[in-house]
Amino acid sequence: MHIYIFGSVCRGEVDLGSDVDLLACVPCREGQFDPNVYSIYTYDKLKKLWQDGSAFAWHLHLESKLVFSSDGTNFLKSLGSPNEYVSGDADCQKFNRLFETSSNELGASEKNYVFNISCMFLAIRNFATCHSLQKGQPVFSRNSPMLVNPPLDIDPSIFSILVRARLLSTRGYGEVIENFEVARVLKATKNIAAWMHDLRKQK
Repeated sequence: MHIYIFGSVCRGEVDLGSDVDLLACVPCREGQFDPNVYSIYTYDKLKKLWQDGSAFAWHLHLESKLVFSSDGTNFLKSLGSPNEYVSGDADCQKFNRLFETSSNELGASEKNYVFNISCMFLAIRNFATCHSLQKGQPVFSRNSPMLVNPPLDIDPSIFSILVRARLLSTRGYGEVIENFEVARVLKATKNIAAWMHDLRKQK
């Protein structure tokens, strides 16, 4: 059994909304780990992610820290570097579609507005991360849209609304999003879509 920490804590991006991402590497998924606390992966599944050169494998390879090993080894380090990340186009298209779907649903109805804005944040962040990884300059930060070139050109206060929605949707933490803030997010969707289009022209 091996346990790793990864994510914002390893980057020093700690604030009141930060959680602690934990990875449990195990022979099989049946065990003592709570899936609400740990990301649980079997050794075989992790080897497959490494072979596929997946974005998650690169994330773990570049940022994870070993905190416990039952046999004194560092399993992830023993895997070496993941294979080349070749699914950037498909991954970016997937997150572009998620952004379009969630922003369209937000514009069509007030129902589930926190969930839809949360999905917009997830799409934008992962889109930027996958793009940066494809360009060989990986950025796994929550703020990755602001850290790629060109950065997402929206008011930082609007980006903070997206982040708040993600925290509210996934952890039930944070301030309620007001109607005027939803309107500001909707107004920014054209700029976000244009930024996504511009980034993909760089590939």
